[in-house]
Amino acid sequence: MTRVLLVCPEPLGHGQPAGIGIRFLEMARVLVAGGYSVTVISADGGDVPDARCEAVSPQSILRATSTSEVAVVQGHVANELFSHGHPIPTVVDLYDPFIIENLHYFGSRGAEVFLHDHATLMMSILRGDYFLCASETQRQFYLGLFLAAGRLNPELFEHDPRLESLIRIAPFGVQPPRPPAERDLERPAVLFGGIYDWYDPIKAIDAVALAQRDVPGITLTFTRHPNPEITPQGRAAEAVAYVKRRDLGDLVRFEPWVAYGRRAEFFERFALSLLTFPQSLETDLSMRTRIYDYLWGGLPIVTSSAPGTDEILAWCDAGSIIRSNEPSDFARELVAIVRDPARHARMSAGARAFAVAHQWERVLEPLLSFCRDPRIEVTKDSWSVRMQVPEHPPSILDRIKRKIGGSF
Repeated sequence: MTRVLLVCPEPLGHGQPAGIGIRFLEMARVLVAGGYSVTVISADGGDVPDARCEAVSPQSILRATSTSEVAVVQGHVANELFSHGHPIPTVVDLYDPFIIENLHYFGSRGAEVFLHDHATLMMSILRGDYFLCASETQRQFYLGLFLAAGRLNPELFEHDPRLESLIRIAPFGVQPPRPPAERDLERPAVLFGGIYDWYDPIKAIDAVALAQRDVPGITLTFTRHPNPEITPQGRAAEAVAYVKRRDLGDLVRFEPWVAYGRRAEFFERFALSLLTFPQSLETDLSMRTRIYDYLWGGLPIVTSSAPGTDEILAWCDAGSIIRSNEPSDFARELVAIVRDPARHARMSAGARAFAVAHQWERVLEPLLSFCRDPRIEVTKDSWSVRMQVPEHPPSILDRIKRKIGGSF
């Protein structure tokens, strides 16, 4: 039985995981179902069903890597793994491009965040053996980084021109589809969810305030992040102050993050979801976790445009993409959907179709494939950022052959 170590950067003990925590919980479940022995090391050592669990420490990482055949890690906790663990085949999960997301923190926190992110990402790229990302756009982005770091090198390319032995796409997934739920379109509740600093909650508030003129019973709900100590809450604080200043407490609600096992009943309270965010590099590279979650919950989505989100919603016809920056355009679309029950039902059906096609067992197949045959990538040390060619220096004959472009 292959023993797999999952090193999760988020706390899991509170039972309210955000995107990365959800991903690691589902990785553990899929691996256990596949017959693997799983150890989960997380920020707080929280329980994970059928897995051995510990909190992050140099000692726990040293112990776990001495008894595991393969490790999976995401984010900054990779520094702990690579600094304190035994060298074992390691999967680095890059589905969350944290270095791009965190560019938003320069104004409030200076260069510290970027420097830490950059050092973490470079160490992960140099030390990992296999990488996962969420989309083809992300894959191309990371391949550029791999080329700069020497991980995309001629020796690896010669044997694997598509580089699939180095990086594969494994997007987010969802649990089994749920039966359709009754939605209140007369007094529709709109779900935004958690507020990160790359979102625009003010635009969402303005849009729902405008929609209220035509749909008096409409409301908007944000959720408070379960890990505020590791997730800056600047935009969330702005949203709270904006609602208070405009006396919109009856229209806009801020609720606790919902436990993972209670998400389904929570989603059934809402008629549809709304996402608003500015256009940026983060928008281009992101694959927003909540899109998957809300589609699993059967919620039609009205959203700003982003390549990954646009592709998903076009495929399943489960939402509406607004390419304008005007709150009034979002408001009109919210009103149009709740006033057209047939259209709402069609979108909800599309959401269920998406859930069928994106089961965790299917999207995590690249991870399962590596765990079935874990390996150290043999070229990573010889072709590092130092670009040390692993062979002898070229002879005069080699240089002549390269110059004339032939062989003899």
